[in-house]
Amino acid sequence: MSKSDWMRETKAAANDCETNMPWTRGLRRQAMIADRLDTEGSKSKITLAPMPAFMNTDISV
Repeated sequence: MSKSDWMRETKAAANDCETNMPWTRGLRRQAMIADRLDTEGSKSKITLAPMPAFMNTDISV
């Protein structure tokens, strides 16, 4: 198996993976906190730091 075949198969396997990776929790948690703060009607708003760009990208084949 050549390196390019290995890389292609690795990317395909990563795209097929349905397991939640640790970095996906950050976006989901950030949305949950923002939603909770909106519904509480609190006077002070807490802003969360933006997620790094590498955490928002998909692995494409």
